[in-house]
Amino acid sequence: MPIFFSVALDLGSLEIGVILFSGLGFLIMFGYSSATGAYQDLIKTTLDNDEARRKKKLPNSR
Repeated sequence: MPIFFSVALDLGSLEIGVILFSGLGFLIMFGYSSATGAYQDLIKTTLDNDEARRKKKLPNSR
């Protein structure tokens, strides 16, 4: 199967290796981030900032 893609996309074995390495690295880091819950801080900060903006806008719109 990789030979088919290397012919169709004109990729050499180095390019295929880089694609596989970066894809595997992404999956590992995504899994680690999900397992440790690091994304929860980002969601909390986003929601807090959104709430602060809404509260700031309320007096101006009335």
